[in-house]
Amino acid sequence: MGNKPPVSDERIQRVQERMRLSNKDIAGFWNVFRRWDKDREGVISMEVFFREICKEERTLFGDAIFELIDSEDTACIEFGEFVQAVCTFAMFQVKDVLRFSFFIFDKDKNGYIDKDELELFVRTLHSGGMKGNVMQALHAIDFNGDGKFDFLEFNALHERFPTVLYPAFRLQSQMCANIMGSTWWNKKKTEIQNIHEDAMRKLEKQRKSEQRRQDKARSQGIRTEMGVVAYYSYYNKKVMKKRDYLERMNPRPEVYIDKNNEIQTKVPDPIKKPGDEQFLKDEEEEEAANSTQANSNKNRFQAPQ
Repeated sequence: MGNKPPVSDERIQRVQERMRLSNKDIAGFWNVFRRWDKDREGVISMEVFFREICKEERTLFGDAIFELIDSEDTACIEFGEFVQAVCTFAMFQVKDVLRFSFFIFDKDKNGYIDKDELELFVRTLHSGGMKGNVMQALHAIDFNGDGKFDFLEFNALHERFPTVLYPAFRLQSQMCANIMGSTWWNKKKTEIQNIHEDAMRKLEKQRKSEQRRQDKARSQGIRTEMGVVAYYSYYNKKVMKKRDYLERMNPRPEVYIDKNNEIQTKVPDPIKKPGDEQFLKDEEEEEAANSTQANSNKNRFQAPQ
C-alpha cells in the first residue's frame, strides 16, 4: 500500500457525499490508517484500532460501532470500514450517542431495557471497573416497579448521573482527538449543521408554498360551489351556514415534512355536526323550488308559437 489512499470504495463514496469530505480529508484519514497498517495489507486489527488509535480498551460497545456499519470482519477492518465507522460515531450528537447506547442493549428491541440489560451495559462500558458513584447510580435507578427502563428514563439517567455513560462519550472524544483532531471535527460538525439548517429552511419555504397552493385550491372550490357573491356574504346567516358546511366537508389539507425530509399532504376527515342532514334536505328543497320558479318564469316570458 502506497502513500496515496486507495481508490474510494462504495463506503467512502457515501461518506464523502454525506459529510462533504475532500480528497485532502480522505488523505488525512489514510495517514492515520496507514501508520498502523504495519504489514501494508490494507487492514488493521480491531485491537489496534481501539488500543493504539483511540487509546481505549476494546469493548462490546466499541464493537457495536462496527456492527452499525455492517463490518464484514470482527477481527480486522479495511480502510473503507475505518472511515465509515469513525465518521458515523464521531459525528453523533449527545442524543445520538444515548439512542445508540440504548439500542445496543435493548436486546429484544421492544423499547425497554430491563435491570439485567442495563447492568450489563454499564459493566461493559466500565470494563476497567466501576467506581463508587457509578454503583450508587445503579442502585438509585427507579424501574417503576416493572423492572423495565424506557428511553426517556435512560435520558434522565444520563442527566442525573453523567458518569454512568461517560466512557461512551470518552471513546468518542478520544476517537476525534486521535483521528483528524478535535478542531477538525468541531468545524465539520458546524459545517454539516449549517448545511442541514440551510436545506431545512429551503424545504420549509417549499412546504409553505405548497400549503398556500392547497389552501387556494380549496377556497376556489368552495367559492365555485357557493358563487362569488354568496361566498363573501358574511352577514347572511343562511349563506354562512352553507359555507361552514362546505368548509367542514372539505377540511384544510395539512402540508408537512416527513421523517425522510419529503413534503407530504394529509387531508383530515370531514367534520360532521348534528343538523347536517336537515341542512342538506333544506338545500335540496330550496334548489327544487328555485328550479320550479325558474321554469315558470321561462314559460311566462316565452314568445307564443
